[in-house]
Amino acid sequence: MLRTTLVLTCLALASLIASGCAGGGGGGPAGEGGGGRDGGALDGGPDAGARDAGGRDAAMITCPTGEHVCGGGCVENQPDDPANGCRFGCGEACPTPASGTPSCSAAGACDFACAPPFHRVADACVCSAATCSDLGYECGAPDDGCGRALDCGTCAGGACLMGICGCTPDAHEANDSNTRATRGIELNDADDPNVTLSDYTLDERTDVDWLVFHVLDGTDGGNPRINVRLSAVPVGSDYDLAAFYVCDTGGDLTSCNTGAPDNSLGHGCSSSHAGAVEETVELATDCDRTFSTDDPGELFIRVTAPTFGGSCAPYQLTIMVR
Repeated sequence: MLRTTLVLTCLALASLIASGCAGGGGGGPAGEGGGGRDGGALDGGPDAGARDAGGRDAAMITCPTGEHVCGGGCVENQPDDPANGCRFGCGEACPTPASGTPSCSAAGACDFACAPPFHRVADACVCSAATCSDLGYECGAPDDGCGRALDCGTCAGGACLMGICGCTPDAHEANDSNTRATRGIELNDADDPNVTLSDYTLDERTDVDWLVFHVLDGTDGGNPRINVRLSAVPVGSDYDLAAFYVCDTGGDLTSCNTGAPDNSLGHGCSSSHAGAVEETVELATDCDRTFSTDDPGELFIRVTAPTFGGSCAPYQLTIMVR
């Protein structure tokens, strides 16, 4: 009976000791020993770091309507202003590349547009620059289309006129077509005239000079034979010569004695040698296959420049009618 009583007493004491250990851990107030309800349960629970920018669960933040996440918390949506990062920005200006203009997209995000002539490529504004050749310039400093000046060189002589090496037009301009040809004196083959002209120039590479003379078939026993020579071509240039005869009576039987046949206007000849050399053509006029004195007509002369060297020096024309 005594043994039974001792056993029950020991069991009761053990139960009291266990109960005390479970309630206090080290005997202190709840929470001070790390075993209480606040001893880490909230710090490590689902809400731990939910609004902490550095917490690993910051991406799980859910903001109410009209707000968005900024800096680990929720802020109110703002007006669509690129200076503040647009509707869903966080107060910093939208990043914008050079030559770009910031804007806000319909979705409230940062965007940008490129001012012409720049265009957008990925996240940059680029411009395709033109070259002197693209612009047709042989001199000067035109804009490349992107706001930068090109260096297209200078002219060896004369001046740079709208990107082309040229000279001040001579007093006979504009004589750039046969319908606007400069009219010279009348030439009578009975007088064997010999005319020299040295006040004509080609002022740039696209310039063309046309001259026209009326030729009389005088009483000298034959139809007019016409020789035209182009000389004093400026060094560095290449000038070509052509002469054409258009009969007053409508016939068209003139032949080319010197030069290459060229019937682009009436019947005529052309001469084209490389470089600054003399060019010569000769026409044997004929309108009706007779030697009568009824073959008058218009002599048209054309001078062109396949190569223009930039010199403003005049060339020389010599016209002989026999």
